[in-house]
Amino acid sequence: MQYVIGIDTGTTGVKAKIYDLEGRIHGESYREYGCEYPRPGWIDQDITMLDRANDQVLSEVIARSPVDPADIVSIAVSTQRALHLYLDAEGNILRDGKGISWQDSRCEEQVQWIRETLGDRFYDLTGLPPSTVWVAPEILWVQRHEPDVYARTAKIVTTQEYFLHRLGASDAWRVDYSNGSLFGLMNIETFEWDDELLDAFGIDVGLLPELVPSGVAVGSVDEAAAARTGLRAGTPIVTGGGDQQCAAVGAGVIAEGLAEVTLGTAGVSIAHLDSPRFDPDRKIACSASAIAGERRWISEGLQAAAASSYRWYRDTIGYIGREVENLGGANAYDVLNEMVLNTAPGSSGLLFMPYLAGSVAPNFDSQARGAFLGLTISHDTGTMARSVMEGVAFETRDILEAFTRMGSELREIRLSGGATKSEAWCQIQTDVYKRPTVALEEGECAVLGSAILAAVGAGAFDTMADAVAAMVRVKRTFEPDASNGDVYDAGFRAFRASYEALSGGGAYAALADYQNR
Repeated sequence: MQYVIGIDTGTTGVKAKIYDLEGRIHGESYREYGCEYPRPGWIDQDITMLDRANDQVLSEVIARSPVDPADIVSIAVSTQRALHLYLDAEGNILRDGKGISWQDSRCEEQVQWIRETLGDRFYDLTGLPPSTVWVAPEILWVQRHEPDVYARTAKIVTTQEYFLHRLGASDAWRVDYSNGSLFGLMNIETFEWDDELLDAFGIDVGLLPELVPSGVAVGSVDEAAAARTGLRAGTPIVTGGGDQQCAAVGAGVIAEGLAEVTLGTAGVSIAHLDSPRFDPDRKIACSASAIAGERRWISEGLQAAAASSYRWYRDTIGYIGREVENLGGANAYDVLNEMVLNTAPGSSGLLFMPYLAGSVAPNFDSQARGAFLGLTISHDTGTMARSVMEGVAFETRDILEAFTRMGSELREIRLSGGATKSEAWCQIQTDVYKRPTVALEEGECAVLGSAILAAVGAGAFDTMADAVAAMVRVKRTFEPDASNGDVYDAGFRAFRASYEALSGGGAYAALADYQNR
């Protein structure tokens, strides 16, 4: 039997899993790590620490699994996007071995410069709204504030190409399209580094890696990596992708009409596109997908606090669930979920605004804040718990409706992330989105997505469609309950009206001033 390894090197930890070609897991390992916060708004990561964690999970998953390493036909990596590092001519990591995280916001001034200098042109070329998330404004920051580092820089890479290099694909620096598109320097229509942007930013194209598709073999595991990890020397190395694009692959979202909604700590909604599709308001990102060997696109919208909103509720207002659990009773979430099931759809008119960490898509309003609106003396713990689930789903619907306004006809939504552990929340999402949804057996879709790319890159499947059909396993399909349509339409109208009133009426700005005192 043949097997593949998928790795997901995320922001807070790395997972590795061994899959067979039917998507069954035959071994897994996880290591946690953290970020460094040298100043407010600055977020770095120690790349050597991440690299060591990669080696450790590979060693552990191979040691724990009954699978013979000789039967592992390939490996691919899903990586957090826009975490990037500066290398000297010998390949050493500059900046004391630290990469700059996608969460970092030190480059606010450079983002404003992009807005003022390029205006709409930046979105039109890259498909990205100007943001501190992308690599380009961080490069501008390094140019200005760390000129000695920039002068010594021979290559600027993401962790995708660095980890592949460390495994043995060391003849060149190659970045897949999905990660490359998040540099903010790739032309989203040609999939090439854009000369106009490079000239505007004063960046030599020689500093950037070669752009290649996901799911293609770029080398093989060398003897040094084999000794560190237990992999067989000669195992093919395949290009993976950005974590969210890999998650879309792992959810089977590889055709028009399909979308994926991940409600984890944050939330991400992705719709597959066969051709680039742009937001007239220039707020929804259009980036490259991780479809193996092809040029395809995704629409993408981010929620800053998704399942973390429900965790916040559990730990604060809904602490009764914790108390029951601490007394030896049911899990705290199970206690709250039972209350949710006993609460009517619409939460008796109680509306939760889930902006606990601001609003990203489609509003891009950092001043937005969370709130319960419409509270009355009759509302109880269960009502508030359900309203949190509904409020997060309303925010997701806001993004999905932006996708449809851009021309996507969404016929099915694939669900992943921690929220899928609650059938109540899955059904709420289904009713709010008014479309069938599918919960998947593998909740960690980014790991599976990288494994699917590994399988295609190794030639185990002829096409991505064949690989997805074989390896993506459905747990349950949910159908929208038409009887809840009117109440959730009314709830969504109230949600949008409340945001517009609080934002446009100056309430969020006043709250920001109040909180910053």
